[in-house]
Amino acid sequence: MSLIFLVVGSAMLYFGAEWIVKGGISIADRLGIPPLVIGLTVVAFGTSLPELVVSIIAAIEGSSEIAVGNVVGSNIANVGLVLGLSALIFPISVHYGHLRRDLFIYLGVCALFALFAFDGRISRFEGMVFFISLIFYVLLSIKHPNGEESTSEEGAEGRMGRLLATLIAGIILLGFGADLFVDGAVYLARLLGVSEIAIGMSVVAFGTSLPELATSAMAAFRKESAISIGNIIGSNIFNILSVLGIASIIQPLDSPKSIMSLEVPIMIGYGFAMLLVAKLPQPINRFTSFILLSGYFIFLYLLF
Repeated sequence: MSLIFLVVGSAMLYFGAEWIVKGGISIADRLGIPPLVIGLTVVAFGTSLPELVVSIIAAIEGSSEIAVGNVVGSNIANVGLVLGLSALIFPISVHYGHLRRDLFIYLGVCALFALFAFDGRISRFEGMVFFISLIFYVLLSIKHPNGEESTSEEGAEGRMGRLLATLIAGIILLGFGADLFVDGAVYLARLLGVSEIAIGMSVVAFGTSLPELATSAMAAFRKESAISIGNIIGSNIFNILSVLGIASIIQPLDSPKSIMSLEVPIMIGYGFAMLLVAKLPQPINRFTSFILLSGYFIFLYLLF
């Protein structure tokens, strides 16, 4: 039954996020927002909603470790798995000049998370700091956008009412899917005797990273590298500032000190890896993609 919850929950998370992203991209495109900004904000928020809903429910149900593990694991999966696999299949270009500011913001956000989680607890005050930082980041992205202006009208079709309905339907589907997914993950963890932090960083993180994987791969296939890479960086920023911010405001989160020795350093290391990748010749070659992907599977091995 736990496995059924995980599978059904994952499917609902995937389709719910896809509807949100599809509606969000169309609305943003109609407003003439640059593709990179769409990726860093609208798409990133849409694909981070599974992490948000899962973490809030996990926190309310007293499974703080799943909430924290979900965010850290998702951020690692977004770079190692999502970027690695997407770039392995399709050519993706990471323009350092366009992404420099956001990459350094992400590293700063990682450092802030490490500081707050160092004592083993993320308080409501620290959650407020995360959430206020998120508001400033979104305003900065919109008022001072990086990247080329949007020239494509593709995806902007459909009435505004229908697009909004797609967004709302996606959110509802995400809510039910996340509830099933958390229940399945918690039951499975207890059944197998595996720690909730390990389940949160692997099974739950993979399930909630499915929207990022699908979105980035599809964007790369359509030669929209800006949306693909913006989605990954933006989602990672949203995961910490929005997901942990809102979840810890609702319910202060316990963050195991043990993650400071392996999981958090790997998350920060992947952040620096993205800086390095951005400075390499573009598009990302398959060897670099393979290294990113291999690092993720090594992380899973070390986790268990």
